[in-house]
Amino acid sequence: MRPIFVMLVTLMPLLAIELVAQTGASGPLGLDAPRLTEAPAGTPLTGARLDRRSAEVADRLRCPSCQALSVADSPTDSSQAIRQEIRELLAAGYSEEQVMLYFERSYGEFIRLAPKATGFNLVVWLAPILALLGGLALVIFRLRSARTGSSEKTNEPEADLAPYLERVRRESQQ
Repeated sequence: MRPIFVMLVTLMPLLAIELVAQTGASGPLGLDAPRLTEAPAGTPLTGARLDRRSAEVADRLRCPSCQALSVADSPTDSSQAIRQEIRELLAAGYSEEQVMLYFERSYGEFIRLAPKATGFNLVVWLAPILALLGGLALVIFRLRSARTGSSEKTNEPEADLAPYLERVRRESQQ
C-alpha cells in the first residue's frame, strides 16, 4: 500500500502541471476566452458538406454539461450553442483541426472525446495494450509452469504415492 501512496503523491504535481500545460491558456486551468487569431486554413463549406462536417466535428467533442455524451448527441443548450458555433466556424473556412483547437483552448483537452496520442496521453493509448500483453504473458507463464509441473509429477508418481503403495502391499499380503 505504501509504494502506491508514494507514487501517487509523486505524480500528482506532475499531473497538475500537465493539465495546466495542456490547456494552452494563460489563465488558471484555461478559463480564458478562446481566440481564433489565425486565418482560416480550409475552404468555406456550405450545404450538405457543411452539415456532414459539422456533425463529424460535433461527434468528436464532449458535451461540457453532461460529459458522457458527444456534443452531437447531447440535447443541452450548451451543446446546441457549440454545434451552432462549429457550423459557423466551418462555414467561415476554418479547418476541422482549427475548430477542435478553438474549443480545446476554451474547455481544455477534456473536450476531446478521444485524447491526442502525445505526451502524457500516451498512457491512455498504451495502457490497454500493455495490460493485454502482460495478461497474455501471465497466461503463457502459468500454462508452461502447469505443464512442467504436471510432467514432473507424471514421471515420478510413486514418489508421492510410495507410503500408500507400501501400505496396500502390506495389507494385501495379509
